[in-house]
Amino acid sequence: MVDIPSISSSGATSVMKPSFKRHVETFLPPEQLGSQIPPYRPNYAFPGPFIDTAHRRLAETRLKDDILIQVKNRRWLGSVIRGWLRREDALKLYELSYFSPGDILELGSHRGLSTSILSSAVKNAGRTKHVYTVDLNHKCVRATKYNLRWMGLHRDVTVMRDDAIETVKRFATTNKRFSFIFIDHSHEYDPVYAVCRELVNITTYGALCLFHDYNDMRNGDPENIDYGVYQAVIDGLDSRRFEFVGIYGCAALYRVT
Repeated sequence: MVDIPSISSSGATSVMKPSFKRHVETFLPPEQLGSQIPPYRPNYAFPGPFIDTAHRRLAETRLKDDILIQVKNRRWLGSVIRGWLRREDALKLYELSYFSPGDILELGSHRGLSTSILSSAVKNAGRTKHVYTVDLNHKCVRATKYNLRWMGLHRDVTVMRDDAIETVKRFATTNKRFSFIFIDHSHEYDPVYAVCRELVNITTYGALCLFHDYNDMRNGDPENIDYGVYQAVIDGLDSRRFEFVGIYGCAALYRVT
């Protein structure tokens, strides 16, 4: 059994806001990964089941194999943006981006599915903040730019082709800080662990970090060397600086304290 990473109760009291909710009961030990998919539940308080119509559309969008959301880059005659997001993941991404008080960083854009959700939330929130996204694959970078432009979401996004850990270190040297970071650049232990060790250097006080593919049964298989997100987060995040917030779909949320 793995203990839930958390800070002392006195520390948590000084950080948590009344409108922010944690769901620590969703924590899973490694042997139970993927055995259940916790539903989307809000961390922030807002009236009604959805933040706005865009948030609602994510809940109603068509699914592939009853699992993965299918979002088009144009409403009419558009093509589906390739990606692997559950409905629960997408709803959480939109919420955290919408309420983020500052800039947002995405590590691993793929073809821009998650990036479009982040950017859409920023645009609809009407706040002055910017999305930075990085991917090492030049085809993914090109596809992300293409899809964002067709959706009219490119103005609030800086798309970069680079290594995730090198990008994080470069931001740290320039004292750049983010309020929300979505980590989805790799499923392997070493790349995720390396980023986890650096996150404290690029996050603001109270920042949120969402780790995709954390709740995946392949992380609990010692024979599967391609998956190690769960273990990398547990080992890489300093429990004195990060607290577990909850699992939503296959993603886990941690908060800087």
